Amino acid sequence: MLNNKNQELSVRAPSKSEDGFTLVEAVVAIFVVTIGLIGTAAAITYALEFGAISRNVSSAKSVIISTIEEMETLRNAQRLSFRQITRVGAVNNTGAATPFSGFSTGFRPVSTEPGADGVNGTADDLFERGADGVLGTADDVENPALIRAGYQRQIEITNLSDALKKIEIKVQYVGRAAKVGEITGVFYLNDEARVTR
Repeated sequence: MLNNKNQELSVRAPSKSEDGFTLVEAVVAIFVVTIGLIGTAAAITYALEFGAISRNVSSAKSVIISTIEEMETLRNAQRLSFRQITRVGAVNNTGAATPFSGFSTGFRPVSTEPGADGVNGTADDLFERGADGVLGTADDVENPALIRAGYQRQIEITNLSDALKKIEIKVQYVGRAAKVGEITGVFYLNDEARVTR
């Protein structure tokens, strides 16, 4: 039997080893961790976005460099004469072994393959063989699958003299927030073909 009179209810203070977190401390800790995670997610998103932009800029630069190298090769290998390396409507095919229509004006999609003329940056780049199986005939069909997605190129050629041309290559690419970015490369082509071995 219990004697209520003699029984004392004792409340003792918890010792240090039994202390825990209060609800307020737990909420503050969760808040701090959440802010850290949001910051980390934002940094990762930023890094991924600018990584993609960096890839697009690098690809645009490679389009410019390959166009420059191709024009020098066309001249050096004498596939085109110096007079033929110009825009549509200004080509001088006099004495040329192979007629050439010229480089397209305005921005055009970059193709993964050259067309019938074997030169990138011309109007026939997006065409493939038609029913007759011969590239460069009237039955050739346009193939949008040949487009290098997200890139357009413009080639501007200015005659500075009879022996010097300024060639400006602009490439548009997908930039930040799906806006169009643009990069330009300028080089000068002279009439002195180098012998390549």
